[in-house]
Amino acid sequence: MPGIRVRGLKHDLSVVWLYPVCMRRLLLVFLVFAFVVPGCRRQPKQYAQGTPEELIQSLEDMVKDGNARRLHELFYCEDENMRLALRRFGRMAGRLAELAQTINEVYPEEVADFQKQAEEAAANGQATSILGRLTQGAMQSRRQRSQGNPGDAFNSAFRQLLSNPYSSFEQASERLTAMELTEDYAGLMWDGKPLLPPFGIKLRRDIDDKWYIEIPMDLPVITKYRPRTDEQWLIAGYLMRSWENAAVDLKAKIEAGDLRNLDEVAGEAGAMILPPTMMIGIAYSSQFKDDD
Repeated sequence: MPGIRVRGLKHDLSVVWLYPVCMRRLLLVFLVFAFVVPGCRRQPKQYAQGTPEELIQSLEDMVKDGNARRLHELFYCEDENMRLALRRFGRMAGRLAELAQTINEVYPEEVADFQKQAEEAAANGQATSILGRLTQGAMQSRRQRSQGNPGDAFNSAFRQLLSNPYSSFEQASERLTAMELTEDYAGLMWDGKPLLPPFGIKLRRDIDDKWYIEIPMDLPVITKYRPRTDEQWLIAGYLMRSWENAAVDLKAKIEAGDLRNLDEVAGEAGAMILPPTMMIGIAYSSQFKDDD
């Protein structure tokens, strides 16, 4: 018939028939990549918590592996609000570790001198951990500076927090031990002595058969003002977020060359941290006015 071309019709129909077959094969390849390939990616390192001793070793390993952001995994959570707060703590811990690494890279000589001073202090029986330095500063303050300037101990603790916030955890397996209390509870010991006596810090086994560090929420100084409502937990989260942001901003200033030494770093850190901490503290304390 004039005007109608039938040549090549069979070939054209075969192409049309093959089109959905090709699409099915492409879809199959896509599904293989979508579900099989991710399983071949490197999985996050697993940290053992089957015994109190494994928990202590995992605390040390996380810090040495540069996984401070995962420290929250080792703490016991009472509810979902606490779990969310601990995840925020984990992000803050990770940022502090990144800040410490930058400080060590930019001010290596000052950090080395500070570490040498800490070693000399330890040899003389003085406190070298962050908690120990803060306690020493408080005792000096009560004694009305009879043993020197109490601000020195606080400044030293603050410098240590900035340059090596997890120094105590790096030697956890050597100095931390667990004393069995019951089948599901153990006391955490530092150099054979209870932490935070007379109340202590406990380790507990949860229903997943893993051991966790239990935050001492029943301490008299904590229990009255511990977060309980959703709003209180939210405010506590804001505090950790403000510290996380301060660590990020401080790291950027150091990398930009705006701060010449550790003294300036410590001063800038205080200027960044104190104002939001005070404002958030006021907001948090207002939650308990009706209880006073």
